[in-house]
Parts: sequence; structure tokens; C-alpha cells
Amino acid sequence: MNDKPVQQPPEMVMAALFEGKSSDEQKALLAALERSGAALYRVLAANETDVASREALLQAAEREEENARTLEGMA
Repeated sequence: MNDKPVQQPPEMVMAALFEGKSSDEQKALLAALERSGAALYRVLAANETDVASREALLQAAEREEENARTLEGMA
């Protein structure tokens, strides 16, 4: 017998976070998630030995920050 809980796909987990929230609450949540994504990209970049890959990860982090600023500007 398998007692492991059924793991939902990441898209379903993310969708559940937004369920029942107003538009403003969804924007605030997404902005926070974008900033978390930026932080993760920076951690990956810090551990990356390839210069081009590290730069690409840092640029991705900046795009995540820009997405957060866009959402925060709508509130």
C-alpha cells in the first residue's frame, strides 16, 4: 500500500493560491511571488561558474523584479 500523499502539479498549487482573492490581492500575491523568483534566480547565479549563464540568470532576476514593479504600480 502506498501511503505517500498525491502531489499536485505545480500549476494547480499556484492556482489554488489565487483562488478566492480579489484582483488587487492577486496582483499583490503575484508581485511577491515574482520577487521570490528573482531571489531564486540570484541564488542560482551566485552558484553558477559559467559567466554567460550567471549573467543570463541575473538578467532573468531583473525581469522578475520588473514584473513585480509593474504589478505594484497597478495597485
